[in-house]
Amino acid sequence: MPSTKVQINNVHVKMIIDTGASINIIDENTFANINKYKRISLKRTRTKLFAYGSKQQLPVIGTFEATIETKKRMTVSTIHVVRGNYGSLLSYQTATELNLIKVNVNNVKVTGNDKIEQCHDSLKDKMDKKFPHLFHGIGKLHNFEAKLHIDSSVPPVAQPARRIPFYLRRKVSAALKQLEKDDIIEKVEGPTPWISPLVVIPKNDGTVRLCVDMRRANCAIQRERHPCPTVDDLIHAMNGAKVFSKLDLRSGYHQLLLAEESRYITTFVTHKGLRRYKRLNFGTNSASELFQKVIHDQIHDIPGAINISDDVIIYGKSQQEHDTALHNVCQRFTKVGLTLNNEKCQFSQTKLTFFGMVFSAEGISADPHKVSAIKNASPPSSVKDVRSFLGMATYCAKFIPNFSHLSEPLRKLTMKSAQFRWTRCEQTAFDNIKNALTSDTVMAYFDQTKPTELITDASPWGLSAILAQNSTQHDDRRIVAYVSRSLSEVERKYSQTEREALAIVWAMERLQIYLRGGKFTLYTDCKPIELILGNPKSKPPARIERWNLRIQDFDFDIMYTKGSDNTSDFLSRHPCQETDNKHEMSAEQYVNFLTMHAVPKAMTIQEIQEATKHDKTLQLLTEIIRKQAWGSIKDLPTTGEDVSELNLFAKVRDELTINEQLGIILRGTRIIMPCSLRERAIRLAHEGHQGLAKTKQLIREKIWFPRIDKDVETLIRGCIPCQANGTANHPAPLKMTELPPKPWHTVHVDFCGPFPTGEYTLVVIDAYSRFPEVEIVKSTSATSTISKLERIFATHGLPNILKSDNGPPFQSNEFKQFMTENGIKHQRITPLWPKANSEAENFMKPMEKAIRGAHIEKKNWRKELYHFLLNYRATPHTTTKFAPAELLFNREINTKLPSKIINQNTKIDQQVRANDETGKRNMKRNADKSANAKEVDIKVGDTVLVRQTKKNKWSTRFDPKPYCVTRVKGTMITATRPGHYITRNISFFKKVLQQEIQHNSEDASDEEDYSKLDNNLPDTNIEENNELAERRYPARDRRPINRYSQNIYNA
Repeated sequence: MPSTKVQINNVHVKMIIDTGASINIIDENTFANINKYKRISLKRTRTKLFAYGSKQQLPVIGTFEATIETKKRMTVSTIHVVRGNYGSLLSYQTATELNLIKVNVNNVKVTGNDKIEQCHDSLKDKMDKKFPHLFHGIGKLHNFEAKLHIDSSVPPVAQPARRIPFYLRRKVSAALKQLEKDDIIEKVEGPTPWISPLVVIPKNDGTVRLCVDMRRANCAIQRERHPCPTVDDLIHAMNGAKVFSKLDLRSGYHQLLLAEESRYITTFVTHKGLRRYKRLNFGTNSASELFQKVIHDQIHDIPGAINISDDVIIYGKSQQEHDTALHNVCQRFTKVGLTLNNEKCQFSQTKLTFFGMVFSAEGISADPHKVSAIKNASPPSSVKDVRSFLGMATYCAKFIPNFSHLSEPLRKLTMKSAQFRWTRCEQTAFDNIKNALTSDTVMAYFDQTKPTELITDASPWGLSAILAQNSTQHDDRRIVAYVSRSLSEVERKYSQTEREALAIVWAMERLQIYLRGGKFTLYTDCKPIELILGNPKSKPPARIERWNLRIQDFDFDIMYTKGSDNTSDFLSRHPCQETDNKHEMSAEQYVNFLTMHAVPKAMTIQEIQEATKHDKTLQLLTEIIRKQAWGSIKDLPTTGEDVSELNLFAKVRDELTINEQLGIILRGTRIIMPCSLRERAIRLAHEGHQGLAKTKQLIREKIWFPRIDKDVETLIRGCIPCQANGTANHPAPLKMTELPPKPWHTVHVDFCGPFPTGEYTLVVIDAYSRFPEVEIVKSTSATSTISKLERIFATHGLPNILKSDNGPPFQSNEFKQFMTENGIKHQRITPLWPKANSEAENFMKPMEKAIRGAHIEKKNWRKELYHFLLNYRATPHTTTKFAPAELLFNREINTKLPSKIINQNTKIDQQVRANDETGKRNMKRNADKSANAKEVDIKVGDTVLVRQTKKNKWSTRFDPKPYCVTRVKGTMITATRPGHYITRNISFFKKVLQQEIQHNSEDASDEEDYSKLDNNLPDTNIEENNELAERRYPARDRRPINRYSQNIYNA
């Protein structure tokens, strides 16, 4: 039995082609091999399978849908899996779709002229033997360079790359390598102003075709206008000819070398870098006119040869005359380096259809296909159809004698009071008008000197187009051709916008002999299509993108016309019964190609199909796309469909495509993921914990759904490993403290040291006057600290508030008792945030500088410290503009410098406050701007991570064990987790999304920084961003006391 090797989900499988089988079958061993590479979920089925002539049922395990590929074709089909190891069967339907078999039953081909047919075969073989190099490879025209005329006033556009799925890049790389090997493209070095995106198109043999979207670049390329042979020229030249041949140049445009100065505008971007064309490329708008002129210059002196666009016509009144002309053309092409495509060439034909005429031995006649759309049109079935038909007839009514009389029976049907009744009278009028529309008075031969119009339309059943021309002197439209065709079952499921686009592409290619190389006006009654085709910046959906590439080299202006004024409307609703699978196959193959390569590796196409089928919003979206009923979204009832999501889809409506075979929706080249699979897709993209930008970039390679960026951000913000390793928040804006109500109301206390002598300085500074008191101490114990404070307080009195850090002496019970006995409120700053004690910290800098200066000068630093304090206390402060001593004592103190005589100013306090407020405001503005400070919204109940010291390469920036915020006081945050709590400045915390947190058993053993949570938490002073403060006091090394080599504690 015949067998073949196919690929099922990219796995090679040998299958027997069974034309009697209605389904595809594989055994469980084959399925296991396929499932090994990509996980497949089988569906249950109620289908009962029996072998031919057998009553025993085959044991079916389940079914699944998969892509089945050969070297030339690809399709999606259902496959049944049965138990056992008996081989695999390929059904008749699938084998036909893959073009593996073609069955002709009672179909006999009748040849009209066997002699001419034999002559055709022998001539073809003769040319192949005589000119062996003519039919092989892509040629290059000798001694010629094509130059593009580029308008320098058009600003260059460097478009971003269209992402190529990773699974396609190998094929794209192979195609690029082949083009470079054929000397068609080259790498780009250095800067280039123009960059166009690459579009990857699948080919039947499994490889890919690379196309460049030149729409933006074409705006700057000026077209050339060269004369083409007219209909009169053809009639004059080919009158009496009996034998014809049509030659096709292999990759025609690529045989013309592109001038060096013109190549930069063809630059395109790939995953392998920038490339540009060395040859004239498909998609350049002026390519057809340029190619027409170049080929004409090569054969214009050969009798019996003429070219129109990329077709070379050979003709002769006898076989010998034809063969001589063919030999001369082939010889000329061989000499100049051009090559032909033997498979597409037609030799020794007795009849040739060209430019709407049929040339044959019997003479010249009109092409019946030009009017078959009218002659085969069915009668109207409603008043609307009658109006549409009369609208088309009125388009050229001035050329129809007695048109008002002919159309009167039909016009009566359009009256308001009339009932629609189709009788013999109406049928006669209908037939008479159809005959008139196809008569010589209405129809005309194509004239390239006249303005050309192409009017297209699409209905749910068919496509149509009318090619017409205007007189250059009068507004007289004459019809050149009517064309129409029916839509296939697949095409009928397209959206109306896609059907309208299909009508345009089909009409242009059907009538390309008239349209290519000249400029024409395209009329359509679809506004979205006008916006898509008329705007080179547009992003069309997948099918329209594929079709758009095929009409890049047509020169046309697109115009919108109302549906009631579209003269082609009737033909689209009453089309010829013929269909054209070429456009359907290319579009569906491209859409299937994009869909299959956009499926994430860890998902199956069946999963996405099933989820899409159960997603009510996407199912409603499918109907809206097909009916183009976007205006109905606001009227939808809330029955499970997310109306707000549909509104977001409406914003990208022109980019949406339905894969009819799979029931999946695409945006451009990306799958729209159903709601149930979105989180899973995001988690797949986030595997490896790439950052936010990288995750977004990866997931947008293949899939899309509304709010995709927001959903990715939400998931990453809740990812503990990412947040623990991520960057810190922006620092919170500074919160400035108010000036105390009077001198010595609030004081700041801190230690500086130790110095090399082992001593410290105890600094006490007044928050109002900035007056410092400094004591030199040898110990930082609570007893020593209290002793020095008592002396200072005896001089200046007891303050109301004392602010300090969280050092050991300030946390002791002894110091707490001292504060209580003296009625002083003790406020400790946020742990590990020394900037909160800014007054004391800021004083340390000039004091340490004075001490270091004394050391350099070999002076007694203790003595120099008091000299420094004298001058500091007498110097106006930068913030208050008054000397600290003057504000504290309400007088100036004498220094070695002369003192001034001042009057007592009762408003000094107002000036100090004004100066303090101005200084702090300026400080806050500058500091916030420099640190790029932002408000951090952390409140009680939030889940947060806390910044930690990095100990080694394994350490993360934040502790990965989350905390819960229990208290917020200004910028000081207290957060807890089981067995542990911590208090830090708000800049130490990073907020993460609330999620279920599991703690290990060792979490409960975490030790707290403090013995218990202090409810009397201190306020925070001026704060700014800084790294974790290093320990300001030496760590105490507790060693056991050893006497006589014995530990006394263990004695």
